[in-house]
Amino acid sequence: MIRTRFGPINTVFGLGLAIVIQSCNLAPKEAETPTVKADTINQINFLLETSASMGGYLNGSTEFKNIVSEFANKLSQIEPVRKPLAIYTISTEAQPYPGDVDKFVKSLATVPLANARSSELHTIFKQVGEKARNNSIALLVSDCILSFPDEDIKKNPQINATDASSVLKNEINRQFAQLSKDTINATVYAYSSAFNGTYYDYQNKKQKLNGEARPFYIWVIGKQRILNLFNQKLQATLTTKPDKQLDFGGGGSVTDYDLFFTLNRQGENWNADGQRITNLKGVRADRPAEFAIGVNLSGLPAYAQTEAYLTKNLVVSAGNAGVKLLKIEPKESVKGTEKLKTNEARMLSEATHVLTFKVTQLFEPTTPVFIKLPVRYDTWYLNQSTMDDRTAAGREGKTFALEHLMNGVRDAYETGSGAAKSFLQLTITLEQ
Repeated sequence: MIRTRFGPINTVFGLGLAIVIQSCNLAPKEAETPTVKADTINQINFLLETSASMGGYLNGSTEFKNIVSEFANKLSQIEPVRKPLAIYTISTEAQPYPGDVDKFVKSLATVPLANARSSELHTIFKQVGEKARNNSIALLVSDCILSFPDEDIKKNPQINATDASSVLKNEINRQFAQLSKDTINATVYAYSSAFNGTYYDYQNKKQKLNGEARPFYIWVIGKQRILNLFNQKLQATLTTKPDKQLDFGGGGSVTDYDLFFTLNRQGENWNADGQRITNLKGVRADRPAEFAIGVNLSGLPAYAQTEAYLTKNLVVSAGNAGVKLLKIEPKESVKGTEKLKTNEARMLSEATHVLTFKVTQLFEPTTPVFIKLPVRYDTWYLNQSTMDDRTAAGREGKTFALEHLMNGVRDAYETGSGAAKSFLQLTITLEQ
């Protein structure tokens, strides 16, 4: 069992089908709910955790209220979304908020929302995950503190410290392993806010905090392509950027690419033929051949699409042949595109990045070139985790057991049945 903290219970709150009836006359068409298109967001679900441990974020003037208000407001404006924004509070079961966005924003300042007894993070994430299906997006606002139930802590005050790395981590892993299997991914935005109220340490001892800065997190969960589309739209509108961000991505590797014939081309005589480059007999250090391929990385987590990540992590292997990656360009930065003929212009339009390679020597008649982009996740959360939050120094800027929460999620995407060993896995054949 996993919970965040305790407190008293008191929650506020297909394709369009035309049916034709034929008699002497044709009856009017009756449209049913259309099936959601591949890259259309069906609905955005916004869930605020309301266990007692969240109360201090809502007392007084806090960054938390400003950020959550901004999220709710901006989420209601994202387009195109088929259904209106759905707002929930959640401690044990998600409860629809009885009002619109304006009422919710006002209630953050006037209504004691965070006063529910307990919340179990693994059951919360299960519910959030269910609301991220059918091309919908689900967001969860939480302090993300892992904890056993109060009765367990009363029996053994050290249980959170001793068993978070096993029991609690594995509960989280189980939920995200299923999401990973279903190619439902997650993005975590980390923020910080003043906290005014009762803080429960890992032994459930109460401490009164007055303005101490405490981290909190906004999780965004959804199908791979839908999540990427949503994050792009959200990040373009947010005024308050997160302190940190982490993307957990599942799904398969990118294996398709287009081989250009003229774009970024250097060298004579060689030919592009599907996934092969032929007629490279004369290539050598002073007479190299350069070629480019177009790849579509829009399905990868946002950080894995950056030039910095690609440059640092892309691996090119070609045995003892002389092949190296020259440059990585977002397609918007590629020069000379006005000279491309129709077919190559189409290929470029379908790509997000262009990778250019240089060949200086070949020893075999046929040489396969393997291009891989391994799945690697940022580990900033290690410095934001503590296993003793009983003192201000021990918890300063840190979340109890955050390392075990994040590692449980990370393991699900790195080793689960839906995990990708590489974000990108391409093969190009070079022939003399």
